[in-house]
Amino acid sequence: METQQQSLPSIDVIIPCYNAENTLLRAVESVLKQQYVQHLYLVDDGSTDNTWYIISQLAEAIPKVKALQMPQNSGVAAARNWAALHSSADLIAFLDADDAYQDNALAAPILSFARFNELALVRLSLTAVDLDPKYTAYAGKGLEEAWKTLQMTVGGNMIFRRSIFLAAGGFPTDELFKIYGGEDASLGIAFTEAAVVGVLFEDKVPGVLHYCRPGMHAERLLNASLFGERDPHIVSLVPQAEAVTARIVAQLNQLKTVLNQENLGIIPLYVEYKTTNAEENTTTDESSAPSPIANTTDEKHQ
Repeated sequence: METQQQSLPSIDVIIPCYNAENTLLRAVESVLKQQYVQHLYLVDDGSTDNTWYIISQLAEAIPKVKALQMPQNSGVAAARNWAALHSSADLIAFLDADDAYQDNALAAPILSFARFNELALVRLSLTAVDLDPKYTAYAGKGLEEAWKTLQMTVGGNMIFRRSIFLAAGGFPTDELFKIYGGEDASLGIAFTEAAVVGVLFEDKVPGVLHYCRPGMHAERLLNASLFGERDPHIVSLVPQAEAVTARIVAQLNQLKTVLNQENLGIIPLYVEYKTTNAEENTTTDESSAPSPIANTTDEKHQ
């Protein structure tokens, strides 16, 4: 059964920005092309370039764009959490300032949340743009599995029920994450252990265009997965990161009335696309926008 538009949950998109003058407009344009978005929060995290000027101009020109500015560089977790507190939407989607949504990327997750009340988090697929050939050479030799892990650990493809996100404490702001990152992985792992996480990783379902660059988070993960290269400093911090994850799990476990589902963990979401006939008894109009309907398999796993 198709979910009616009037019953759909509201959604805000949050983009943390640090020295993002060269990529921000691309990200913003991709959000503004999405249906259903209530507000787009742009959070400047102490940029030293023209990022704040761009954000200010966008907010002045476009009513749904909201400009926020951190008093100093506080890290991506704090910037995301600050915007989440300003939002009043049912759902909050996080996008990185150097990435972009594919067309219609938010339709399937919104419909999924509307249909499946048990969902706390939905993850979109990541499509690599300009991935270094040293990684693409491993296609069929481990790259696919490494990329699946990446899709489950980054923050820029996450869409949360805002109430549950806030109850869990948001992205952790512990000091160990400010240098090496990993707060998004810690939060994501906690949700897979103590909540229901939907994934929209089918090829035909639009997701996030992940623009690759030297030094990106994906590079560290791919180097570790494909080449066994691990930063010893990061390895030494793993026990602390695991303790943070356990803390978030404990917070989520307190939400028994919301999250006490029979099956917790990851569930794959499958999407059916319907095209609209231009007239009754005519052939399908291929130019019509697809109408996604979220469906899950019966299989749930942790």
